[in-house]
Amino acid sequence: MTGNVDIHSKWVTALRTQAKTAEAPPTDALPCPYCPHQGRIFQDIGQLYSHAQVEHASRFESMTPEQARAQLQDAALRIKGVSVQSSEATAGGGSAPDITALSLEQGRYSPSGKKRPADSDLSARPGKAAPGHTEIYDPDYSRDIPHTITPERRHKSKPRDSRLFDHRGTKSTSSPQPSTAEQPSEWSVEANRSQNFSIQPQARRGPAAQTYQPKPTASPALPRQPGLIEIQKYDLRYPGLLLQPDSRPISQEQLASEVKSIYAGLTMVETKCIHVDRAQAAALQDDSDPNSKLASDHWQALIALHRTLLHEHHDFFLASQHPSASPALRRLAAKYSMPARMWKHGIHSFLELLRRRLPESIDYMLAFIYLAYQMMALLYETVPAFEDTWIECLGDLGRYRMAIEDEDIRDRETWAAVARSWYSRAADKNPSIGRLYHHLAILARPNALQQLYYYARSLNCVWPFSSARDSILTLLDPILGRSTTSYSHASPVDTSFIQAHGILFGKLSADKFEDARFAFQSQLDNHIGRVTAKWKEQGVYVAVTNLAGLFDYGSDESILRQVLNFYSRQRSHPASTSSESDEDSPSSSQADLDAASALTESEIPAKLDTLSREFTFSRAYLLTMTTLSLVLRRVGDKNVLPHVHVLLSFLSSFASITYVSHFIDHAPWAELVSFLNTLLKSERPEQIMPGNVFPTNQADDLPLPEDYLMRGQIWSQWFFPETWFAREHDEEDRYLELASTIKARTERVLHLGYHLSTFNRWILYDSGTHAFSVVNPFSDNSDDSN
Repeated sequence: MTGNVDIHSKWVTALRTQAKTAEAPPTDALPCPYCPHQGRIFQDIGQLYSHAQVEHASRFESMTPEQARAQLQDAALRIKGVSVQSSEATAGGGSAPDITALSLEQGRYSPSGKKRPADSDLSARPGKAAPGHTEIYDPDYSRDIPHTITPERRHKSKPRDSRLFDHRGTKSTSSPQPSTAEQPSEWSVEANRSQNFSIQPQARRGPAAQTYQPKPTASPALPRQPGLIEIQKYDLRYPGLLLQPDSRPISQEQLASEVKSIYAGLTMVETKCIHVDRAQAAALQDDSDPNSKLASDHWQALIALHRTLLHEHHDFFLASQHPSASPALRRLAAKYSMPARMWKHGIHSFLELLRRRLPESIDYMLAFIYLAYQMMALLYETVPAFEDTWIECLGDLGRYRMAIEDEDIRDRETWAAVARSWYSRAADKNPSIGRLYHHLAILARPNALQQLYYYARSLNCVWPFSSARDSILTLLDPILGRSTTSYSHASPVDTSFIQAHGILFGKLSADKFEDARFAFQSQLDNHIGRVTAKWKEQGVYVAVTNLAGLFDYGSDESILRQVLNFYSRQRSHPASTSSESDEDSPSSSQADLDAASALTESEIPAKLDTLSREFTFSRAYLLTMTTLSLVLRRVGDKNVLPHVHVLLSFLSSFASITYVSHFIDHAPWAELVSFLNTLLKSERPEQIMPGNVFPTNQADDLPLPEDYLMRGQIWSQWFFPETWFAREHDEEDRYLELASTIKARTERVLHLGYHLSTFNRWILYDSGTHAFSVVNPFSDNSDDSN
């Protein structure tokens, strides 16, 4: 506990003694006589003269510096005299603190008080003396030190540290109701000021707090008095309403100084958090006393320390991303990796410490999760520059909350849905990042098929998440019998399907793969007929997972992935070197780029010839095409259209790439032609054939449900137009199966079939008879399964 109290006092002391905020007696404070509202207060004549040189230079054009300084000081003293005489009538006994560094936009706060506003006009610069105490305290969201309004005519008291971005008092100062001051607590008892963990603050030594009572009876028509902050403004036409306070600009110098001040305190608290977390982690490794427990006040102090770091980060983001900030100042947060540092040192390391201390730490972990979730939600609303990071962090916090809930299954499902919602939102914004689908795979339990789909998608993304290759074993090992844990949540057909992919993933016996493939495909037709509409979604899961097998489940050694990355570089920068295109290429991780840069065009044919004989690729290709063949035989079944749509999208993508187009020679073209011709009978081909795959002239054309489920893959990165997802469905509406959805899907399948016919290589389309036909009846591998 002593160490925690020391760091708090050192941090406050360091901020108070910064060179730019040296203390000055309150009697030396001078107002600017030339500002429109005469409300700018400066600590000494030097600061006031520097301000006047910048803002009011025209008033001193014919004067020497000495004459200008003397005139300025005389005018300021006259204004100050008027301010002292009129302070009681104007502000009810409270004069303005130093506001040299003007605050950020006032009044941005939540009515509940849960979110701290951007700042308050009642904040003073760090290091400013604060005589007397009339405290205004927000009990819902305290920053430990309440605002202080300092009457100038009172005697001088102990200096206080009140930062521009401190938001404790805005709620009270903007309300016409009286607010009673509440003393801040010590670190040992302030840790649990969260929704579920409330501790009464201890009394602090010092002058008794007074109740601040505004005086609405003061004349609202009086002009603003120099040197005072007008807390409340009225209009005689609307006597029951308070007017919005005037906003004041903040200079670049003031904003930069404020950011520097906040960062100094932030780094000090961050260093302490790192030291404490490492010390606690090391203590857990010590087996000398495995039953040792931390005292309650120790947990509270740790929570308070990390809460302080989160508050410092919040202030830093508000200041550095302020609308008045320069581009250089806005870049500071990204330059110094502030979002990542906030998550790592302020939240994640402490959550892991709490998790390893379960079950003794369960109450403290709940309190800290709620605290961190509230802060992340606030940053999501107020700092949109890092919106993607905040969304993923909110998902992570929801997943932590779900993981520790073992008493109420409804709460667990609720938090799983919360985490899933945030991750899905993050994936919508970054569909090519595999890490997000890995998180969704963990949340997909106990749906084994959906879990396998998310793992496969995570590994087959443009930016694959390699750690998913380890996580997927938690699903595959029980089904393959390599773990004592039984997985009883999969149907027999799903179990056979997962077994087949588990054998391909582990490169096991070819005979075992054939047994699993036969077991899956022998049950597939009956399964589709039994689940009917549910197979629309399940069919997409099966298709995307099968295609991931062709790319060896995200392996860095996948030849097919290397060839597509080479094609991506060639497509983006035809004449550039790999080093020039690495930064702009959207298609690869660093390992992929290294492999693709080592691949030359002359090596591609030999590489692909080797690929066709590889165990994983050849069996995955067989599984993909034979499954498609079985599905295409369900002629007229609209429930298989999503599966067919995904495979036709894949065939269309490969058909456009010269290097790999020969791989689709052995697709089940005869079954596809029969399926397409049946679809044409229910449509008017003269109206839709030929036509664009993605029509752009119809305002009501929106992405199909399966478009969201297959975008971001290594093979689909060029398939969709860049603006196709610009007019997205609402998240809750995008998977609805309406009559218009079925019609749009049917037209998409026919358009893809027509697109494939334009290559004159596999199938043809006769515009006279409106029928598809096979160019050359290839010898299908699909016959092997039947």
